[in-house]
Amino acid sequence: MRTQLVKTFVFLFSCSFFNTYTLAQEPLIFNALKTQQTELTIFGGADKMEIAPFLKAFQKISPHVQINYHELSTRGVYSSFLKDINNPPDILLSSAMNLQIKLVNDGYAQAYESEETKKLPRWAKWRNEVFGFTYETAVIAFNKDFLANEPAPSSRNELLDLIRRRSNKIKGRIGIYDITKVGIGYLLWAHDREQSSSYGRMLESFGYHDTRVFRRSADILQAISKGEITVGYNILSSYARTWAAKHPNIIVVQPKDYTSVIMRSAIIPKKSKNVKGAQQFLDYLLSTKGQTDMANFTNFEPINNEVRTTQPHLLDTSEGQLRPVPLGIQILVINDEMKRQIILQEWENALFEYQ
Repeated sequence: MRTQLVKTFVFLFSCSFFNTYTLAQEPLIFNALKTQQTELTIFGGADKMEIAPFLKAFQKISPHVQINYHELSTRGVYSSFLKDINNPPDILLSSAMNLQIKLVNDGYAQAYESEETKKLPRWAKWRNEVFGFTYETAVIAFNKDFLANEPAPSSRNELLDLIRRRSNKIKGRIGIYDITKVGIGYLLWAHDREQSSSYGRMLESFGYHDTRVFRRSADILQAISKGEITVGYNILSSYARTWAAKHPNIIVVQPKDYTSVIMRSAIIPKKSKNVKGAQQFLDYLLSTKGQTDMANFTNFEPINNEVRTTQPHLLDTSEGQLRPVPLGIQILVINDEMKRQIILQEWENALFEYQ
């Protein structure tokens, strides 16, 4: 049984790798607002409906640019780029910081320095080749109807207590990212492994309760809104807030024991065909106007602190104990193949042990 499960796991992962590349060939096209002069091709891990208003805002200041946005999983951004390194997109946008840093370290990114990149704090860029543009927390989402009058757990220990007390009703109704296919899912899970004293108990509890795995935040949140699952763990706050605003039965919690913080980051590939356009987009992305547009038109959390303090609707990052994932070479240990296999094996063993 175990061998069959592992074979199925490997087969599905192989299919996923192919499918992410196929998906990359079908972009969402934003036609130029005026006579088209150039095209900007983007591989991005952000949901197209979330980022679309921001891309349209950029076109208002660059009306002659057609944008071809390829929505992929965060691991898909990485693997699709490597599939054809001689014909890359003009810019890569991803929340999987470890994969972005690996591309930079392996020599696939070009350096860029401008007035806007100089304004970034040192911890939000590396080698002038990768640039953070959001500052986002990983949250826990709950179905309000399931909780009834009970307050939502505010820490991992409280979450484990809820699972223990309501074991029969919560079995098969916990949702997490599939860390074999979702880069941000693997990053956050590996970060948890280093930060959380409850990591082992979480693994065991999630496995025993037939936790369901998903490839997209939207799929987890949709399942919560429909009552198909009751808990979504380690979801990016931007997506959770978007869904909670539209579905009042979703409660979003920033855990108080610690809150993982990641940055979405941008890379311009060395062989980008529209380097000038990519640089212009990156400058807009980091500028006060771009960061303000991001705050106004999306639920992404801008990295510019001056913009953050003027936006009362943003999550209060002073709450809880924030533990950022570092944007730099130290994150490469997460990509070490031996370490990755250990983490994936732990995860697979826990989730399939009771099946």
